[in-house]
Amino acid sequence: MMEFDWTTFILEVLNFLVLVWILGRLFYRPILAALDARQEKINAASAHAEQLRGEAEALRNQYEQRLQDWAQELAERERKLDEELAEKRGSAMDMLKQNLINEEAKYRARNEALNTSREAALTRKAAETAFAQSAALLQRLASAQLTQAIAAVFLEDLAALAEPEQAALRKAARMPAETASFDLISAHALDEKDRAALSQALSATAGLDLQLVFKIDPGLIAGLRAVVGECQLDANLADGLAFFRQQSKHD
Repeated sequence: MMEFDWTTFILEVLNFLVLVWILGRLFYRPILAALDARQEKINAASAHAEQLRGEAEALRNQYEQRLQDWAQELAERERKLDEELAEKRGSAMDMLKQNLINEEAKYRARNEALNTSREAALTRKAAETAFAQSAALLQRLASAQLTQAIAAVFLEDLAALAEPEQAALRKAARMPAETASFDLISAHALDEKDRAALSQALSATAGLDLQLVFKIDPGLIAGLRAVVGECQLDANLADGLAFFRQQSKHD
């Protein structure tokens, strides 16, 4: 039977403790430090990964929000574009209608102007024809007796001449002799009695003894024309026709 050796036992225990100390000193602490460093790296990597995941999630949410904002903005722009197009279509239609109304008004105005011009041309032509016929008729009716009758009317009108016209006649009669002319032109020859009556009436109205020069102009058709300086007194058919013809052109 083996005997228990305390010395050996104690030495074994001491060897074991020394071995444990050596292992703890030389092997366990570096391994634990390496494990701790690795765990810290793993924790740091996990934290970074978590941070990246959070940032990615935030970016995803931001991107989704931007997509929603863009979709809303696009829808709003489409709505505004539709409104603008509808407004422009309405404005274009209104402008087109107004242009059509204006063109119709211009067309009517042109037609009215054309009709008015045609009517005026026809009226002028009819008036010219009427004047020509009247002139031809008056030429046939013209006579010395008609000129004498018009001279009598001229004397009556001269006696009733308004004061401003009389003043103008008196002023014209007093113009220098070298620039003034005193003519009495008749369509037919006047007898001495008519000449004397006309000379006396014109001299009385002018306030001056006028030495009239009597002339004959068949173009007057019938009647006479008195020229006293700058004043001219007409009482003949030719001037009457010309006056009415001019009035018809103005009308």
